[in-house]
Amino acid sequence: MAETFDEVRELALPALRELLDRGRPEERVWAIWELALRAGNANDLPRHEPDPGVRRTLAVVLAGHGEHDLLVDLARRDPAPEVRASAMHLVARLAIDHKVPVELVLERAASEGSEVRIAILGVIFAGTPVWLLDLAITLLDDQHGEVRHEAFEALIRANAPSHALAWLEELPEAEARLVLMRWAAPAPGVDAPDRIRGCAQTLANSSRRVRRLLVESVRVATWHDLAPAIRDEPSLITAFVRQGHHALDQVPTAVLMAAQLREHQDTWMPVLRSRLASLQSPDADLGALMPEYLERCTKRLAALDVQLIELRKASDLEESELEQIEAHRDELAELCEQATRFLVH
Repeated sequence: MAETFDEVRELALPALRELLDRGRPEERVWAIWELALRAGNANDLPRHEPDPGVRRTLAVVLAGHGEHDLLVDLARRDPAPEVRASAMHLVARLAIDHKVPVELVLERAASEGSEVRIAILGVIFAGTPVWLLDLAITLLDDQHGEVRHEAFEALIRANAPSHALAWLEELPEAEARLVLMRWAAPAPGVDAPDRIRGCAQTLANSSRRVRRLLVESVRVATWHDLAPAIRDEPSLITAFVRQGHHALDQVPTAVLMAAQLREHQDTWMPVLRSRLASLQSPDADLGALMPEYLERCTKRLAALDVQLIELRKASDLEESELEQIEAHRDELAELCEQATRFLVH
């Protein structure tokens, strides 16, 4: 039994191997360290007892010099979870390249703590083998939230989102918000708008609830960023507009008109009236909607005329209420005139 690293350094090779197999956790670390030094592939590493940070460096050195057995020992036996995680990340990459058994990675994922499982998931990208994708799908149900969230992002990175998106749909709202905030946050080397737009594109066919949560979870985003998730759905446009005073200015007129066609109320009428009044000619998207929108406005105008006739007969109607409806009717009539001038006969 060794009490110090200096004592381990004096051991013969067979004794070092025995210590690696049967020693206390710190003895196993000392044995791995000394074996790495004797292998001649760690000349740049210090000769004294290594701290966890240095042992993480050792993992990289062992992987780079083909000392796979020692790397696996470090991943299995180091007492520090952050060291085991770093080593297993490298072991998982070796397993992808068929240099270590896949079963080793799966066994450690099943028996290790959350740090190691997250490190394994970190190697998943497009082109990842099926066994790793299956592992990520399994870890969507992990007891640790950080592991579940990393499994979700790993499947998205791998361009295999179906299970991840189905899992997201079933989450309670609070956890779904956390997942979306983390996913949409800027990643190293990726501009924030590109990241957010990528999320919106991935969620384009998700439920309205999930898309609403994305819009509400992103603090700073433009219409361009979130448009694939919002489309022309009135409630999602409203959620986007709540982001700030200038958010409504970013929403294209054609989108607002399409949203208005889906609503019974005249929610966007004041904005549309203002925009059409200053418009010289509609673009193709807006022009295509104009006939249907004019028909809607005409029907609404006729309905308001009938309503006003009935209201004027009532003796208990407040004058202010009648004036409000009349003003609304006049605004709608003006909008009809504006829409009419854009139609090509």
